[in-house]
Amino acid sequence: MTIHHFSEFSWDEQEDVKAVLASKGLDPRDFEITDNDDVSAGDRNGMTRQVSVVRLTNGKRAIYDTDHFATWLTDFAEALEAGEFDD
Repeated sequence: MTIHHFSEFSWDEQEDVKAVLASKGLDPRDFEITDNDDVSAGDRNGMTRQVSVVRLTNGKRAIYDTDHFATWLTDFAEALEAGEFDD
């Protein structure tokens, strides 16, 4: 399993995450964001990517399944909007 820290994500994905967090008044340093791209895709061919997000202040966690063509960021933004990472 290959795990990547947020700082290893592509620059454009990092900027998109920062923009989503800034729109909610949140700081990226308040979150631990990692991914791994060696998760079995089940019946499908190939692999899928999972992105793990943990809010450091309260330990709330979510895991987003995605592939390199589908964005997890929309689900993360919706979770923030719904207050899923709030204290």
